[in-house]
Amino acid sequence: MKEAEKNYRIWENKNFIVESTVNSSLWDEILISDFYKKLNKVLNEIYKQLGLDNDNSKTLISISFSGDKKIMELNSCFRKKKSATNVLSFPSNNKFKNISFLGDIIFSIETILKEAKIDNKTVENHLTHLFIHAVLHLLGYDHEKEEEAKIMENLEIQILSNLKIDNPYN
Repeated sequence: MKEAEKNYRIWENKNFIVESTVNSSLWDEILISDFYKKLNKVLNEIYKQLGLDNDNSKTLISISFSGDKKIMELNSCFRKKKSATNVLSFPSNNKFKNISFLGDIIFSIETILKEAKIDNKTVENHLTHLFIHAVLHLLGYDHEKEEEAKIMENLEIQILSNLKIDNPYN
């Protein structure tokens, strides 16, 4: 990939650091800007809903705004699935001094756009939902078993509702 197509960004507040790379040949600048504007509110809502406290340390999350090609490579390598998906998350839970590295999140814009269109959702709301879903994975939540899936789904619905975003599972 050409260097001009990659864009490195960092967003930080008193509790969180989010570093990201954006494949700017695939991702719309307005969508990324709007995502960053909502980031503080979304992360605070996730932590509030889960009753988590950052205990005077910062939480680091790494995001890659990518596409189907990269997601397919990672999905094949790490999950043995030869298909694209909307988001992958890789938990870390490493701590460095006062920074806790939660893990990596990788989004695929092509799959997100298709799903938003099929489900008649805005791309921004769908991306927000997928971010919440991925952060919950980084925090240890899963949906492999029906009982776990219901817990995770209910958390997502509540967080989204508090952010004034409709239930994506209706």
